Amino acid sequence: MDSMFKNRLEKNFNFHKKWAKRENVTAFRIYDRDIPEYSYSIDYYDGSIIVYEYERGKASLRYTEEYMQADKEQLEEVILSIKNLFAIDDSKLFLKLRKRQKGLFQYERQDEKDVTKIVSEGDMKFKVNLSDYLDSGLFLDHRKTRQIIKKSVEGKNILNLFAYTGSVSVAAAYGRAERITTVDMSNTYLKWAEENFKINKIPLEKHEFIRADIMTWLPTVSYRAKKYDFIFLDPPSFSNSKKMHESFDVQKDYIFLLNQCEKLLTSCGSILFSCNLRSFKFAKDLFEDRFIIEDLTKKTIPKDFRNERIHHAWLLTKKV
Repeated sequence: MDSMFKNRLEKNFNFHKKWAKRENVTAFRIYDRDIPEYSYSIDYYDGSIIVYEYERGKASLRYTEEYMQADKEQLEEVILSIKNLFAIDDSKLFLKLRKRQKGLFQYERQDEKDVTKIVSEGDMKFKVNLSDYLDSGLFLDHRKTRQIIKKSVEGKNILNLFAYTGSVSVAAAYGRAERITTVDMSNTYLKWAEENFKINKIPLEKHEFIRADIMTWLPTVSYRAKKYDFIFLDPPSFSNSKKMHESFDVQKDYIFLLNQCEKLLTSCGSILFSCNLRSFKFAKDLFEDRFIIEDLTKKTIPKDFRNERIHHAWLLTKKV
């Protein structure tokens, strides 16, 4: 007998696959904790599936062996429903646990299976790794953000900070940006960004890839003549990486970051600032004398995400 969960999953997939086919999107979310009793997020990657299970908080009542057994049985039901609905085996199904913890756990390598594929997003293509990291290498919730950037950077000099695997840099290249500087602390992700450029036949020699701790790199760049027309700033919520001089907390450090970025902007330049900390508070009054500020959050949440707090986004345009 079909379960409530399977029925919802099938309904969601049938709805989303229509616009996805129309827009040539082959990676999208098909379940986003729709049913409270089934606390999972499920992403579709061109025939493969990633299931994200959420770790229970310590405050959960009576989390006994009986509850753990119920969780196990529910997960088995979820996996069986997915296998039946999509006619796939274990080789195309990946289970990930999202833990309640601070730090860089989501960016660290957790396996060595190297199950990768190329997914499409309109005319762009991206390499994803389904097996080895908590995240695949492509933040699906920023699909609309990439489209906004693609449409607004023609002829501009672009700086992509905390660039991860460079998907925003690829979008900027497709938007005919003049020059793109991609900065991240991880050599692994910078090489991945270069791979994404190659997949999209974007010449590497026209652009710049820099490995650096952005918190220490930005002040050194600020005093040079180099200026940017558009800066994408999407820092992690927290970081305690050994590569960093100090631990990073976006709520504490975003003011420093935005002030440093302002120094690098051309006279009418813009910063698109994004943050995925749910509790984040943006002190607009600290910047309104220097920037025109537009809240882009609603405009950047894709239709396949029920959680409208998956990220925040603001466009800060320098006042003339």
